[in-house]
Amino acid sequence: MQTLRATTSQTLETMASMAAEGNAGWRTLPPDAYCNPEIHALERERIFRAGWIAIGRADQAAEAGAYVTREILGEPIVMLRGNDGELRVFSNICRHRWMKLLEGTGRKAVITCPYHAWVYGLDGALRRAPEMEQHPDFDPATCALETVNHEIWQGFVYVNLDGRADALAPRLSDLDPRIAAYDLDTWVTADTVDCGIIPWDWKVMQDNGECYHHAGLHPQTFQDVFPGEEAGAVTGDEWSMLWTPARQEVLEKTGSGEAVMPGCYFTPLEGLDDFQRTNFLLIYVLPNFFIYLQPDCGLLIRVEPVEAGRSRMAADVLVPASARERPDYSEQLAAFTAFFNRFNDEDGPVNTAIQKALETGRAGQAPLSHLEAHNRHVAWWVSRKLTQDKTAAALAAE
Repeated sequence: MQTLRATTSQTLETMASMAAEGNAGWRTLPPDAYCNPEIHALERERIFRAGWIAIGRADQAAEAGAYVTREILGEPIVMLRGNDGELRVFSNICRHRWMKLLEGTGRKAVITCPYHAWVYGLDGALRRAPEMEQHPDFDPATCALETVNHEIWQGFVYVNLDGRADALAPRLSDLDPRIAAYDLDTWVTADTVDCGIIPWDWKVMQDNGECYHHAGLHPQTFQDVFPGEEAGAVTGDEWSMLWTPARQEVLEKTGSGEAVMPGCYFTPLEGLDDFQRTNFLLIYVLPNFFIYLQPDCGLLIRVEPVEAGRSRMAADVLVPASARERPDYSEQLAAFTAFFNRFNDEDGPVNTAIQKALETGRAGQAPLSHLEAHNRHVAWWVSRKLTQDKTAAALAAE
């Protein structure tokens, strides 16, 4: 590894200390960590390539031949439903001369390369390679599409790019019981809002996940109903879950007379307890996404790094399958999507301003309040992943 700059080594030394002590000082990451290209390079390898990255929902490729393409860390991949009903994830690159095979979303009976018309089956096997008969030792069996390691958790599809990560599901086993009642496996993706490239670091997005800022930034959107000072949080190793209760005086009643938070767009799920009906949840599975969850609908927000201080963001709008049976489904879906756009429009300028401040060199590590347990956890988690409790000198010598 190339010798690190002195500022990078200092940042990593600070992060190594934070990792070792469990961020006992309740501090943010060093500002340099949000905008340093060398830190970004380490994150790409030690967090994103080595970890589990959410790319969407299994129902987005529900029928045989249905596919969804993604680009993660510049690598084109595709999730694809086979004729046997299995969801697979492949490298979206032809094995001949590396052309991208598929674009966007759609449905295919076979995959045909647009460059030299090599044809692959939905299982990734090479079916046809025109004019290759005269090659001295060509073997189609060696030219299947490269498989990308993937898992499905709660209906969410994750990939591991380096193929070496330990299984995901056991890491989240202590989170599963907390959200089991929502039966998220059965929910469907109703819409996707592509937010494009956003001018802030992926960790700025994670930091914005607390509810402490409701009063300052979201006085009408959230604070009037969900006061940030009442928020709670619990953290696992690879995840954190936040919740905010609706004010007692604004609670509504379900058809069966149970208390429920106001602002539901669809019929609240049956089988939820009082806590789940009256709180919204924010569930973070690190590093790159969170679920916003109400009793009747939710969001999967995916954030992926592009470069130091820049990310790509998209939001998948999720609903229970039964919501689609409502006669006002389209109108309610549009209203919920508008709600996301409204609070996202409030968050965007603030995150942009924070990133600019971080890049001035004048920002310092900040103390965190008791309402920022998620931020404390993220700072510890990132520090641990990047340093593995090593000193910066040891890192620079690798």
